[in-house]
Amino acid sequence: MIEKIFCEIKNEARESNIVLVEDSIQLPIRVGFNVVEETISNNLPNFYIQNNSNFYKLLTEYVLTAIDFYGFDKNYNDIKKIMTFMWSNITNDEMNFLENYIKKYINFMNDTILPNKKGSKNTSLGQLFYEVTKQSIKQETPYCFKAHFEDLNTHSKFALPRISFGIDGGICYIYAIQNKDSKINTDSIYNLKVKNSFNKINSSIKKYRNITPSFIVVLSLFLSFLYENNIYKVKVESPLPIRIQNRKLVTEYKIKFETMRGTLSKENLEIFKKELEDKRILNDYNSSIKFVNCFNRLKIHFDNLFLRKCKFDSGILLEIIDLQTRYDLLREVVKIKDNKEKER
Repeated sequence: MIEKIFCEIKNEARESNIVLVEDSIQLPIRVGFNVVEETISNNLPNFYIQNNSNFYKLLTEYVLTAIDFYGFDKNYNDIKKIMTFMWSNITNDEMNFLENYIKKYINFMNDTILPNKKGSKNTSLGQLFYEVTKQSIKQETPYCFKAHFEDLNTHSKFALPRISFGIDGGICYIYAIQNKDSKINTDSIYNLKVKNSFNKINSSIKKYRNITPSFIVVLSLFLSFLYENNIYKVKVESPLPIRIQNRKLVTEYKIKFETMRGTLSKENLEIFKKELEDKRILNDYNSSIKFVNCFNRLKIHFDNLFLRKCKFDSGILLEIIDLQTRYDLLREVVKIKDNKEKER
């Protein structure tokens, strides 16, 4: 059944319109790619299978692992959903090595180092709580790191962005930093207190000032969390072309649909188009340039973080030597056990 469903996905992907069924409703997913032996020029990403036997063996292992991990049923619709969303997070380089990509995501789901871990740190802004939780198959990785500040007297909270990551071979792969927890609210006074403290991090910065301070705070916390769990290497993944293309296809479809409806005046239709395109361009920028610059910005705050371009693929490799910083709030956020250096 795995091979049959994958062949169906291949055919639909050539038309950039994979159809999933949820609760008896058809949901078109605008994802397009070719699975080929040689390059096809139709503006779609090309995936290459080196060995069909190995590929389908790994694909079957991935599907069975995902069924167990996400709590899906072993039916046609759930298996097709798994095999549709699994390609969303592939990088340009991995398209040439599909088997390695599948192995990595199997290892992400099988990771036993960080799942379900949680903790807190005492800071001048209150208690800083953090945890690792599972997330939807539609997200970039099986796990995410979430954190929030809390004033223990008023119980006001301030949520930080979540980090989508996976662990494979002792390396942490980070795919995205985005979306605060919408369930965590705060009052205006506490919100102002936190933001004023964050602004002090920006006070002496000249480069990468467009990076939101909350991103730096949560990344600093996450790096200290990794360090405490004996993970010292981080791979910052390059842009994900399938997701970028999906945003482009969805934008084009919405514009086409609104044009065909004919309910907007010519002037309002142009405004509608511009708003959609501007939003797409911003999302593409945030998921690529701004994402990478978050880590370039970290080098300004921490002297012993080493970033280098990877030799064999795109993205950045970061090595954590220590987390010494002159910034008061960041020093509180990354504070670790005194004996950690000896343990290493």
